[in-house]
Amino acid sequence: MADDTASAAVSSDTPAVRIVDEPQARIRRFTDLLALVGTALGVVLVLFLAEYALSTTQGIAQDIAGVSPLLQRLLVAPVNLFNGIVAVIIPATLVIDLIVRREPRRLIEVFAAAVGAFILTLLLAAGLVLWGTPELGLSLTPRGAESLQLPSFVAAISAMLTAAGRRNTRRTLSISWNLLWLGLAIGIIFSVVTIPSALLTVLLGRAAGLGLRYWLGSTADRAYGDALVEGVRRAGFHPRTMVRADMEHVHEHPELDAVTDALARTRQGRVYAMTTVEHHHLLVVALDGDQQAAGFLSKLWGSLRLRGVDTRADVSLRSSAESTALVSHAARVAGVRTGRVLGMSQIRDTMLLVYQRPPAVRPFADVPEDEVDDALLDAIWTEVDRAHGAGLSHRRLDADTVLVGDEVPGTLPTVWLTAWELGEVATSVLAKRIDAAQVLALTAAKVGPERAVDSAFRVLGAETVEQAAPLLQSIVLPATTRRSLRGNPHGKVLEAVRQEILERSPDAEVGSENIVRFGWRTVATIALALVAVAVIAVQFNTEDFLDAVQQANPWWLVVGFAWALLTFVGAALAMVAFSPVRLPFSRVLLTQVAAAYVALAVPAGVGPAALNLRLLTRRKVATPLAVATVALVQVSSVVVTVVGLVILTVVSGGNGALAALPSTSILIGLGVVAAAIGLALTVPRVRAWAAKRIMPTVRQTWPRLSQVLGQPWRLGLGLLGNLLLTVGFVGAFHASLMAFGQDMAIIDLAVLFFVGNAVGAAVPTPGGLGAVELALTTGLTGSGMPYALALSAVLIYRLLSYWLRIPLGYVAMKYLEGKGEL
Repeated sequence: MADDTASAAVSSDTPAVRIVDEPQARIRRFTDLLALVGTALGVVLVLFLAEYALSTTQGIAQDIAGVSPLLQRLLVAPVNLFNGIVAVIIPATLVIDLIVRREPRRLIEVFAAAVGAFILTLLLAAGLVLWGTPELGLSLTPRGAESLQLPSFVAAISAMLTAAGRRNTRRTLSISWNLLWLGLAIGIIFSVVTIPSALLTVLLGRAAGLGLRYWLGSTADRAYGDALVEGVRRAGFHPRTMVRADMEHVHEHPELDAVTDALARTRQGRVYAMTTVEHHHLLVVALDGDQQAAGFLSKLWGSLRLRGVDTRADVSLRSSAESTALVSHAARVAGVRTGRVLGMSQIRDTMLLVYQRPPAVRPFADVPEDEVDDALLDAIWTEVDRAHGAGLSHRRLDADTVLVGDEVPGTLPTVWLTAWELGEVATSVLAKRIDAAQVLALTAAKVGPERAVDSAFRVLGAETVEQAAPLLQSIVLPATTRRSLRGNPHGKVLEAVRQEILERSPDAEVGSENIVRFGWRTVATIALALVAVAVIAVQFNTEDFLDAVQQANPWWLVVGFAWALLTFVGAALAMVAFSPVRLPFSRVLLTQVAAAYVALAVPAGVGPAALNLRLLTRRKVATPLAVATVALVQVSSVVVTVVGLVILTVVSGGNGALAALPSTSILIGLGVVAAAIGLALTVPRVRAWAAKRIMPTVRQTWPRLSQVLGQPWRLGLGLLGNLLLTVGFVGAFHASLMAFGQDMAIIDLAVLFFVGNAVGAAVPTPGGLGAVELALTTGLTGSGMPYALALSAVLIYRLLSYWLRIPLGYVAMKYLEGKGEL
């Protein structure tokens, strides 16, 4: 840290200010990274349009060329003018400006960016010449030229302007960018360059400049030193000392204590302990604009990911600071102990907020467990309940944002709630429940689940605590709380808290509530689905498909859809058979129909399992028993599939149409894989890993399976349901083939279906999308069917057995939700 004396005085007799701060360093702006990604996508988009919108770009160029005769009379030498503006005036202006400002390092970076853009443009031009399509070459070739034109000097100028800084930071850059676009417009009008060429070179230069700027870092326009002091004075205060809160304790200073350290860990900006000339001790939070983009995206991601939570995602720095001040002021008015916002100001790219400093307090994290009595726990809940009563939520309650006052004998404990950056006014019920879950977790981590739950029941009441129980999950907890739960001496804290709530309210719903719309796994699943669709689309021929569909027999399509609907009955029979309680068949049937809608967003088999589990838990079936039942249904379906595949393979022998499918190389490959698995299982660690993966499912399903084995009619009904499920899909597949006049032995067709079903279950795409189509199409073409007909039959089969069932699933889902079944 640096110890500087700032003298940004308003008048000559203003005393100097002592500032202890970290030295200003170059930073990698998150906005630069976002701009680089956007620029790269822009390059791809321009190349795509140049390839597939050739006629459009040429038409625009011809329209622009119509203006050339008029401008030709005004501009005697348009090409020379273009070269003069772009190649001479702009770089000369930029270099002179940097020399006058005495920025030699930035001058070197500007020239380095120009060289990088020049090389990048040459490499792209060479790649387009070698591997580009004729259409792409024509889009980048001006009228009268013999080859594509990518003026590398334009990319170099664009890179120089980008590396010099942001456009709005100095007037020279703004004027230079305008001159660049003017020069490019002249070049396009007089066919020196084409529209795609102009856009492409500017984007390449931007990419080179942004890449260099992010790699080397840039000087931030943050308020430090004299500017920081001036900003505080604009807020109405005259500082004597300002000391930066230091989380690493590299620099000790009397102004710093546990409170400033805790606030530095929780606040989103820089935190300073300030002493004014009047000897008032205050806190200053500096919010920097270069951090705003990262914070905005983080909040936006949380708002999109969490269901029912409208997280503030302030776009501008000023709106973020104003929202924080508003929530803090509203909490203060509601009677919540929190630091009052005393002033605000903006200087450079920094917003400053001056806060009251809570007197004689320490973070809850620093309070030993033996000093936390029930009165203190009740005081924490009282402050939170007071905020909720005024329609406020905090959204980040942890052991650092909760401050505890030093105890005075004979008085009640005092608790302060700080750091309202994520807080909300007029908040939702869900946000209040999240606050309650966060306080339950942080108090239980400190004093144990029993005392934490007792305190919550005393202050909030049973109903409020029961509503918070389903939200006791790590995704809603701050990072500091999650760290305190790991390796906690009180054991598995969250599970213990749920159990304590159940002991006091036996009818409470304490199972985890799904408040996550999607996670990284969902994003990966969707990405895999898009890749699978792209693979099929590359091989797809629209004309052949339409010709084949026009020849399809519509009556066989009706039969195929009927077979697809029959699968719902089979799935419902299996669920009814293995259920530990009596279930209305109509409700179970509608649940299987609703699963077709859920299958649009989750991998194959996951949707029915989730809805079946929900159906059982809504009927008060204990969660472990419900999970065991659903697992048994899934396992029985897999067993029927595997046993059916083995039996049909043996029965079909070498007489079926699929006999030619397993070539010698494939059989050798399968043998090698089987041998590798066998050898791997001889290693103790591999066996332990396999047992760890398999045994939980076995232990989960065995108790329920042993009960079902004692009732043969349930086992028979369950197997019959799974068999009917398989027969329905095979029947739909057979009808899809018959619709195109293609027949295949049922045994061969069933084997092919089983293989496709297994592949679809293994690939984590929604409904096995892409994987099933590829496996079935490959199988049909391998049996001798023409590719166009095979692909058409498979797509029709998927239309009947997957896509057309989704609207029915949506209707069933809404009906069951209305009835309270899901």
